[in-house]
Amino acid sequence: MQRVLEEKEEAFRVRMEGITCRWKELQAKEAELKAHMKKSERTLKENDKMRIQALKKAGKEREMKIQKESELLRAKKELEALKIKHQKLSDRVQNYSIFGTYLEDVVKVSQFEEIQAIIWRYKMLVRMRKALLQADRGLREAKQEAKELSQCAEDDSLQYNNDLDQLQLRSQQAHRDVLTWESRWADMQKTAAKKTRELGTIKMAILGLFQHVSEQMKRGLNVPVDDSYTQLNVVGPSPPPCPERGAVMTLSCPKGGESTGKARCPADTYVFTWALSWTEDIRKTWVWVPAAG
Repeated sequence: MQRVLEEKEEAFRVRMEGITCRWKELQAKEAELKAHMKKSERTLKENDKMRIQALKKAGKEREMKIQKESELLRAKKELEALKIKHQKLSDRVQNYSIFGTYLEDVVKVSQFEEIQAIIWRYKMLVRMRKALLQADRGLREAKQEAKELSQCAEDDSLQYNNDLDQLQLRSQQAHRDVLTWESRWADMQKTAAKKTRELGTIKMAILGLFQHVSEQMKRGLNVPVDDSYTQLNVVGPSPPPCPERGAVMTLSCPKGGESTGKARCPADTYVFTWALSWTEDIRKTWVWVPAAG
């Protein structure tokens, strides 16, 4: 039994050694495969990179080829145009060759030594003609402008003359107005002086009546000399309103009744003229009786 177990153990050990060797071989193969895969991946990446670069290069070459073809086509068109232009110029030279012959003949019989001198002379004459035409056009424009300015100046002069006439008329009218208002002012000053004198006369009359009443009443009344209104109230009632011009007035006595004197409204309806007439009538017609006591 022991021997069988040993044989089995030996067989198991051998098998395990075989398995271990096999496992190591598998690990080695796996490592080799991994290395191969990494190498393959690098190779694929390099191939992809090279392929992309090749595609880019091919695209650039294709674009350059298209550009070159376009430039070549444009150059061909330009060449064709130049050929056509050259042909036209050749035809023109051929057509103008007779003028060259003519100029050569002119050089032979003229003072010019070469054809180029004739051409320079012709160009100079053309420039001179152009300058003369411009100068003539400028002269005509200047004349037209001067004419317009002269017309404007004439119109302005007429307008200024009209304005001056209007101002002179206004000045004369203002002078007449000044004389009129000066005359009116003088009349107003004379009238004011006259009314001032009349007012002074009225005040003097009122003062005289007041003093006369004071003497009749034998009383000393303390009334200022220049207070004509108070003096007039002491002398008698306030004067009636100024009636119409020419109306007959009746003066009433302070004791009652009417005075025998009649008066008409003065011709001048100013208040102080009426007051002057009224005070004169009072002084002439009223009889003052001294108060008792």
